Amino acid sequence: MLTGWRNFDEALRTIDLLHQHIDQVFDDRAVGATRYRGWRRVTWPAVNVVETKEAFVYRAEVPGLGEGDVVVQVEDESLLLRGERKTEAPKGYEVHLRERAPIAFARKLPLPGRVDAEGVTATMKDGVLTVTLPKAKDTLPRQIAVKAL
Repeated sequence: MLTGWRNFDEALRTIDLLHQHIDQVFDDRAVGATRYRGWRRVTWPAVNVVETKEAFVYRAEVPGLGEGDVVVQVEDESLLLRGERKTEAPKGYEVHLRERAPIAFARKLPLPGRVDAEGVTATMKDGVLTVTLPKAKDTLPRQIAVKAL
């Protein structure tokens, strides 16, 4: 004798939810260093992007890194940030507590528009890396003078 399955839709929803959780755990599409807190993925370093009339400005939080620890490159319509934070103790010191983990990262961030790669500047102050990418000259707005005939 056959009996009907009344909760078939609910079973499919549960399976779909399970697939979503598995995809979140094994999601390897991100280039940046990732770690998991529960089901939430955190990418390091955190980056904010703003646009001015003349440039795109990327600001990344990179505490503990010096200017020699970070590499900035512009390639294929994207900005590549690479670096490594090391946490070795100086010679002669003994480590008693280590809460800041060493981390190597590589972030490939899309550019919102065309940029002048020759004019890119990068500065670091107070643990914040600021990369300024001037817009390409042909993409800047241009005011046209109107002449009376």
